[in-house]
Amino acid sequence: MIDIPSIVTIGENDRLLRRVQFLHPNFIKPDGTPSSASFSLKTDEKGLSVDLERLTSYEKSILDKTRFRLFYLSASFTVQLGLINQHDPQPDNYAHTLVMGNISRSVSRQLAAAAKRIYFP
Repeated sequence: MIDIPSIVTIGENDRLLRRVQFLHPNFIKPDGTPSSASFSLKTDEKGLSVDLERLTSYEKSILDKTRFRLFYLSASFTVQLGLINQHDPQPDNYAHTLVMGNISRSVSRQLAAAAKRIYFP
């Protein structure tokens, strides 16, 4: 029998964690805020990969604190932009979630501007 993880409903008060490379100038601006490239989809992606905060720890979400910084978005904000937050558990990451929809350059800029840094560690 295969163990299939249950899908979690994402509420408007949930926070979505996004790992952002800080060593590459394309992803972090000189002032430490993320650029829109940090919230853009790659060609083969069906959604922006994030973690549902209440299902993980900062340590697990950041993976490598020497290369990444952790930011969060409010789930209600992504919904206001017309995006869908879909829990997408992976075998190694139950908290994995996708933010899906029309993530245009304009939307990527708005996501980057709204992202708040989590000071971890």
